[in-house]
Amino acid sequence: MSLVVRKARKDDAVRVVEFWNRNFAAGHMKYTGTNWRRDSSDLKQFRERYAADKRGAFTFLAIDKSTSNVIGVCSARSNERGRLSHRVDLGWWVDMEYGGRGVGTKLLLRALLEAKRRGFKKAEAEAAVINTSSVRLAKKCGFKVEGRLKAGMALDNGRYSDTYIFGKVLR
Repeated sequence: MSLVVRKARKDDAVRVVEFWNRNFAAGHMKYTGTNWRRDSSDLKQFRERYAADKRGAFTFLAIDKSTSNVIGVCSARSNERGRLSHRVDLGWWVDMEYGGRGVGTKLLLRALLEAKRRGFKKAEAEAAVINTSSVRLAKKCGFKVEGRLKAGMALDNGRYSDTYIFGKVLR
């Protein structure tokens, strides 16, 4: 597999929606708490987000060069001002067909590097305790478990999962 990881651009929104819907239909997106497919309103939101160049809102994509398909996404969000503006929250997901091939690792490490470059001092993430792939990835990339929330995440099946709160000081 030939892989490229790069910052999302406005014209990537359609492929991100296709990626989401393909994985959601196959039952892979069970940790989203959304229970819905993406549509034209999401396209507009993604286009605006990817076109903006805000310090605390950036997204990286993993793209399979042989198919040009989006196979992974890592997004960052933060408070623009105030006491929490030194922290960035990261979230990621990888196409079900590409799990275990290093896609998530490359995405997350690239996002951490960008967060540090943008001046963030701490990265945070939250993952369902039962999402062993995300838990393993966070730990592999240097995150530490800082806490556990009971029923912290609504799953797409209507149940709840405890979540780990992860943190990593960016040096």
